[in-house]
Amino acid sequence: MKKTITTAILTAAAALGFADAPVAKSLSDLSLDRGAPRNMEMTAPKSGFAYFRFAAAESTPTSSVQVVPGLGIGYRMMVSNGAVDLSANYSSAKGWKGESSSFFWTLPKASYVHYLNPTGSQSAYGGVGLAWGGLKSKDDREFEGVVPSATLGMEFFRKSVFRTFAELNVSQPAIARTVSDTFPGPIAEFSIGAGF
Repeated sequence: MKKTITTAILTAAAALGFADAPVAKSLSDLSLDRGAPRNMEMTAPKSGFAYFRFAAAESTPTSSVQVVPGLGIGYRMMVSNGAVDLSANYSSAKGWKGESSSFFWTLPKASYVHYLNPTGSQSAYGGVGLAWGGLKSKDDREFEGVVPSATLGMEFFRKSVFRTFAELNVSQPAIARTVSDTFPGPIAEFSIGAGF
């Protein structure tokens, strides 16, 4: 008899316990429930990044090519499907030490670049820029003034904290404050940059 009563009580308790269990919501109901806890955090894309740039520049626009090392710093600020790039750059045959027989500098340089895939994790881009700069070539051509430029490049890891890019810049001294007898030709620079 005790066994039967114990079994009846346990059966009743189990039945009542399962009868009051909440009904599971369907997946579509959960997605519409605004009070449901969120497991994902939404992060806004970065508005820009600072970078260092290492370059190889051809700063002797004559028949004899002379490639010189260069450095640059800048900030790339995202706007719509592109970016505004502000930078300072210097290339010299002797690096940062001593007087050089050839150099090329821009300060400041402002450019606009347009991304072909603005939402992708990597994207090719093209752009135009304008800078105040100076040039001295090995064959004694000198220039200081306004330097327009065109850029083609590729930016990598666009959705991470650390970004890199590789680009080709072609600059043509245009409006001179001072210039030698022979006006210098275009300057080509290939650079690799890393930013955060």
